[in-house]
Amino acid sequence: MAATGGGLLALTAVAARPAAATTLPTPPPEPLPSETAEPVPTDPPVVAPEPVPAITKATIGLSEVDNTSDLNKPVSIAQQAALDGKADDSGLLRGISGKSYRVVACAIRNTSQGFQVINDAAHTPVGVSSITTAKDGMSVTIGLSFQGASVSSVVAAPDETLAAAGYVVGASVGLGTITLFASQPGGFGDYVSWNGSRWVSLNGLITSTTMNGTTGLVTCTHANMSAPYGGSVTSRSLTKRASMEGVSATSTSLYLVDSAGKPVKTPTTDSRFWITRTGARRAGMAELAKAGSNIWVYGMLESD
Repeated sequence: MAATGGGLLALTAVAARPAAATTLPTPPPEPLPSETAEPVPTDPPVVAPEPVPAITKATIGLSEVDNTSDLNKPVSIAQQAALDGKADDSGLLRGISGKSYRVVACAIRNTSQGFQVINDAAHTPVGVSSITTAKDGMSVTIGLSFQGASVSSVVAAPDETLAAAGYVVGASVGLGTITLFASQPGGFGDYVSWNGSRWVSLNGLITSTTMNGTTGLVTCTHANMSAPYGGSVTSRSLTKRASMEGVSATSTSLYLVDSAGKPVKTPTTDSRFWITRTGARRAGMAELAKAGSNIWVYGMLESD
């Protein structure tokens, strides 16, 4: 193109072209946190717990406590002294003022061979060496396996079978023996009759009966009765009545009187009567031969 004016302005023709696309710069990657990077704050901030001290027996006031089993726990000096004061390996018991005592304990039973100490799987006698029955059968003596210095106490008691029959048992005690006696506090009653040849006792409590041929006095003997004495007689005859004449510790006397009031001097099969005595009756030890029954004995004697 020609320019007008005082010169020429040469214009270069520029070919039209599309505009280049615009490219945005890529931001650099964020750096990874390093081990020294500051912790990310939180809201609220986390506070680390303070360390808790270890708990021991001392910290809770139990420094003197251990975990010993009951079986292995020691006995204190005071406890051992108390135990030593009760018994030792000889079987002695300790009492007042340092005195020693021995125990006596057993059960006795009247067997077919007389009274014996029971010694079996269920009974164990202690401090007993022997047992004997008196010749008159009215007592039993237990021999001890030791000689005592003095008697503290001894108790003898019938079992439930003998007690139900009304028997009581008492003891006379020495330093080496215990003698037992039996009685029935309720008295007794017995039926006596003439069988044509002799006098017989129904219950066996009247041990003998005699009739005086001159006076007709009938005398019945029996176990010793305790004072005060008392009793009665009752005729069981169809033709005779009974009249009590007297009583003593071991006898009861009476007359059998006919319808005319005269004493009968010769017994007949119609001569029969009851005797009742009050008070305690000494019982023969053979009477205590009840099946399965026994007498219990327990006592303590000071050791010599």
